[in-house]
Amino acid sequence: MAPTVNRPSTRVDYSQLLDAAVSNTPNNDAFGTNGKLYFLFVSNKTAGNTANFLKLYDTKEQVTEGTTLPTHIFPIAQNANEAFHFPEGINFANAIAYTASQTGGTAAGTAPGAVMTIQMVFK
Repeated sequence: MAPTVNRPSTRVDYSQLLDAAVSNTPNNDAFGTNGKLYFLFVSNKTAGNTANFLKLYDTKEQVTEGTTLPTHIFPIAQNANEAFHFPEGINFANAIAYTASQTGGTAAGTAPGAVMTIQMVFK
């Protein structure tokens, strides 16, 4: 499923993103603008002892996992849901892009072992 961006109304100046099938294929310039990330929810339905890693990038350029350096990496334990709140927002001066893999750090890795879902609030 492709990520969907929802701008609730013209009176609300933030955007929400839902991606129910995050993989190691990069999603570049997810919101089409720069801004701040205020909320992130990640669901990792992988069973067993496999953590997955969500990687965020501050770039408008095409992301290549293992070559483009992520600005933030979130390890998500197997069969877990994690919510992250950033009251002051995390600044993405260029744009926000993301990937997920079974490999932490900056190295490229295989796709998550099961469906990984994310939700973001960005302004």
